[in-house]
Amino acid sequence: MKKLLFFLPFVFIACGYKPSVEYQNKILGNQIKTVVNIDVKNPRETIFLKDALNDAVYTLLGKNVCYNNCSSTLIINPSFSSLDVLDYDENGYPVLYRSTVVLNVTLKDKYSKMRTYQVKGIYDFRVESQSIINDETKLNAYKNASINALNKLFARLTKDGVKL
Repeated sequence: MKKLLFFLPFVFIACGYKPSVEYQNKILGNQIKTVVNIDVKNPRETIFLKDALNDAVYTLLGKNVCYNNCSSTLIINPSFSSLDVLDYDENGYPVLYRSTVVLNVTLKDKYSKMRTYQVKGIYDFRVESQSIINDETKLNAYKNASINALNKLFARLTKDGVKL
């Protein structure tokens, strides 16, 4: 057991593991300005997207959200959102839905280089047979699909940081 504990730190050092935050730091810096352009078709959903983005920047990336003198700027334009039926019950009532969100993202990194991304987030959810989907359920589905898209964005930022 002592031998295992002795060699365990060397395994992590020798394999070259680095957390994804290190690669994201190569692009983002510590202060990030977040801008979400309001979608005129879905203004309420866009507000939830802004909250989800600020929350993700702070919790997932460990960065501070700032408003001036920032090292990076994330500009998000929601380009598409939908709520589609995936499955029906034996009586023909919809029971499974998919919320889809497509975000166009422009990033001005800490080197003032402009990067563009398009990310798609999906969220599948089930409802009771013969039930009506209310606004709260739709907003929750939009928010979860947006969080999925933001996670994909952060994964792409990590990939680009590895290339630097």
